[in-house]
Amino acid sequence: MSIDLVFVVEKVDLKIHSRLQQTLVTKEKQLETWASLVIDYAQHNKIYTLDVAEIANSELFHNQKLNRRLSPEGIRAVFDYLEQKKHVEWLDITKTRCHIYWRRPDEWAALIYAWAVSNGLLNTPCTLYEIAHGDDTVQESFYGLEKDVLVKALRSLELQRRAQLMNIGTESEAVWMEVSGLPHCQKSFCKYFSIMAVVIAQPNKSDSLDSSTSIAGYSNAPSFFKYSKVIEEGDAVIIYVTFDSTHAIIVQRGQTLCMKYGALRHEFVIGKPWGSRISATAGYVFALRPSAELWTRSLPRRTQILYTPDCSLILQLLDARPGSVICESGTGSGSLSHAIAIAIAPYGHLYTHDIEESRTKKVEQEFKKHGLASVTTAVVQNVCTDGFFVTNFCDGVFLDVPAPWEAITYAAHAISRTRGGRLVSFSPCIEQVQRACEIMRQVGFVQVETVEIIPRTYKVVELARQTLAEFDSIGEQTAAQDVRFGTDRTRKRKLSEETTGRLLPCVPGRSTAIVYPFSQPTHTGYLTHATMLPRE
Repeated sequence: MSIDLVFVVEKVDLKIHSRLQQTLVTKEKQLETWASLVIDYAQHNKIYTLDVAEIANSELFHNQKLNRRLSPEGIRAVFDYLEQKKHVEWLDITKTRCHIYWRRPDEWAALIYAWAVSNGLLNTPCTLYEIAHGDDTVQESFYGLEKDVLVKALRSLELQRRAQLMNIGTESEAVWMEVSGLPHCQKSFCKYFSIMAVVIAQPNKSDSLDSSTSIAGYSNAPSFFKYSKVIEEGDAVIIYVTFDSTHAIIVQRGQTLCMKYGALRHEFVIGKPWGSRISATAGYVFALRPSAELWTRSLPRRTQILYTPDCSLILQLLDARPGSVICESGTGSGSLSHAIAIAIAPYGHLYTHDIEESRTKKVEQEFKKHGLASVTTAVVQNVCTDGFFVTNFCDGVFLDVPAPWEAITYAAHAISRTRGGRLVSFSPCIEQVQRACEIMRQVGFVQVETVEIIPRTYKVVELARQTLAEFDSIGEQTAAQDVRFGTDRTRKRKLSEETTGRLLPCVPGRSTAIVYPFSQPTHTGYLTHATMLPRE
């Protein structure tokens, strides 16, 4: 029989078994819960380095009120699970000390780079002291970041060609000074940070838009940003079958796509120019370069999605452009996420939030396959209760949640105070719109407006149509002719007899517009948008 251990973090009661179960499914859930608790504990207390022996005797694993603790074997299993999920990096072979990543270095890197963009610090030398302890970063989430983690984050930016670390002093031994001892020696602290500096650089546009590289300088990325003339192995390709049938594939040798027109081997696609007509076993298809619109039509549906007409207006209302920082809530299937990421690349960043971890993991995999990982961060977080991943940082916020009014206050906190920003909320019901508009005005948003999109595609065709006057006129003539010829229908008539009298006047065709195609995927919804003005 297991014993419950109660632990309180940020006023949340968590009941966890103090002994790991033997059943694999139960044990996996226990480890997942413990790992989440350790990460939340480290984030709440801003802990970056853990000593296993010390943490084992802390309130995290030892409840003194109940006199219950997790066994050493259980603690080791929890940290092994965290290592597997890449939230822990050991500092010694014996695994007694480790870095705990409640935000991974690449996530810190994205935050630091976005801060540099928003403050106009591109191509400007910044000391590490200015980044981690400067007056301009007091309100930033990376304020007080530990030296080792900060350097790892900056190394990540350096690999992306977004930053350059350099020693501008001669006493290089000060670089390795332990941060834990710096607050007790402010002079040495400032000395260390004046020696190490970082230049946060704007990526060269030629590096991100040529035929062999993608955004942020990454090579060998899929074709969402790789503008080559022919299809190569590893590219993302949209196979167009019919108007209602498209398939998204990653080209790999030995793979086969089965579809309406038979089977298509990936080898037949490699080396073909984009847009080529390619023969399958039972017909032919077209290999198209992927775009946000084509991805929306071919993506795997995990939830209801936003279609291209909605996405295009949302991007306009958010004022999304290269370099923008956007927060999105309600990742879903990633339709809008791809549209935003492509619009803000290569210098912007998208933080997309969802409450389902499975959906977040799948969209992360799609971002990596499509070459969008460097401009996106997928977060498992309920924005209605926990807020957004960043605060005082972004240029626009998009809400697609059941109760948007609960997240509007957090959205205001996420928008940059110095730049201001835009808020857009999608709601299927007018009652949701009413409550959201009321809260927007209370929080301080201005220019609150709601629009509805009902997209239809029309095609102009020639149709023979009559007016009522033409119908009456032709109808009377036809009736008179029928009466005249109806009295002698049995007698055979010669070819030359009164044939012209039965010829009806030709009604000229008229141009008109009809809905085409007759079935167009869309759904009714309301887009409420507002502006938050700069507050500093």
